[in-house]
Amino acid sequence: MTVNRPAPAVHRDLAWALKQQATRAGEHAPSVRGADWRLATVTLVNGDGTVAAEGIPAIRRLETYRNPAAGDLIVIEQASNGNWISPGRTAAATDNQFTTFTPVVTGAGSA
Repeated sequence: MTVNRPAPAVHRDLAWALKQQATRAGEHAPSVRGADWRLATVTLVNGDGTVAAEGIPAIRRLETYRNPAAGDLIVIEQASNGNWISPGRTAAATDNQFTTFTPVVTGAGSA
């Protein structure tokens, strides 16, 4: 099969294809991408103190992340060498620091 295209166009297409392939490879390689952090939901607490989340089987916990439980929404950070750590869970959507108290008055209307 003969392609009747000028050489510069073929080179340009090859360069574009190589760039796309390198971009896809870099998106999944921490050594290329560098450090990364994201949110993840804990799926398993391992016996060695690590947790599993997002398909990552062993995420080390920092001292700040105590009492892990399945279902925790945590921050996970990846080093450029591929290791994962978690500093802890995220705050709840609503902080219930106090609740409203409504007294119930009975009897003759006095407290």
